[in-house]
Amino acid sequence: MIENIAIIILALLSQINIVTGDAGLNQILNQFVKNDSVNVSTNKENWNTYKIISENEAEIRPLPSRIKNNKINIDSSSAIAFDVGTDYILYSKDIKKKLPIASLTKIMTSIIVLENNNLDDVVVINQSALQTEGRKVGLLTGEKITVDNLLKIMLVSSNNIAAVALAEHTGGDVKNFVELMNQKAKVLGLDDTEFYNPTGLDEVNINISTAYDVAQLVDYALEKSIIWEYSKTKSVTASSVDEKINHKVNNTNQLLGVMENVIGGKTGFTDMAGECLMIIRADPRDENNRVITVVLNAQDRFMQTQRLQNWVWENYKW
Repeated sequence: MIENIAIIILALLSQINIVTGDAGLNQILNQFVKNDSVNVSTNKENWNTYKIISENEAEIRPLPSRIKNNKINIDSSSAIAFDVGTDYILYSKDIKKKLPIASLTKIMTSIIVLENNNLDDVVVINQSALQTEGRKVGLLTGEKITVDNLLKIMLVSSNNIAAVALAEHTGGDVKNFVELMNQKAKVLGLDDTEFYNPTGLDEVNINISTAYDVAQLVDYALEKSIIWEYSKTKSVTASSVDEKINHKVNNTNQLLGVMENVIGGKTGFTDMAGECLMIIRADPRDENNRVITVVLNAQDRFMQTQRLQNWVWENYKW
């Protein structure tokens, strides 16, 4: 009986986002709940599994259990470690603090593109897209290139021109595309997230979110495997439809090839946002266990993410 009450309490508190640093809420409630007997839904029909208590006993799994009490200090303005299987918050630091998210924006951009296009649809590069700040790839006015290849360019190299070109193709113009982004954020319950562009660039208005909302967005997008396949590709060549123009791009994520079991990730940086990074990593001991970490405005996003990810696997078991 007490186990069921505890599950309901956890779910309700998750809804109103009452969390404390270092996963304090979870630790407090775990004082009177045994991890080997408490289960929560992993029914992916509802993308946010922790908010629904499943009645199907075959689809439940135990909460992660804290096995060590090592402390960690992450120097970013905000950070979260989030268990995919249960939506259990393993680490939190100001996870509801609204901050610029730079190119983490492109996670939502990818979602909207994939949900409104076929990968083999052809995009024509307009001059308006080429005027976007941060040109890194020699896309040409009038060039015809597939949605698939533009996604590769955008996700591997965090290219802003590709993001704008995809937005114009999908929404008719950037304004309409951004409306789709914000509508999706509302549907997903990302109450502290607001988009003004598909790139994450610092403009008159800046894309704002929280570490918590970013983790929720990634959780929703996990089944869109193409995003994570491309985001962990170290280098790729994408060609125009006629194969006369080739674009070779390299990944901006320095943890690829350094950290094992990376499922995917996304970098972000602007003057306003500072260094941002999201990483999805599987448990080296059991790839069914996956953790999302997000750091916003970090001094060294790669070092801080690596420390946080390693801390999770050292201090919790599944």
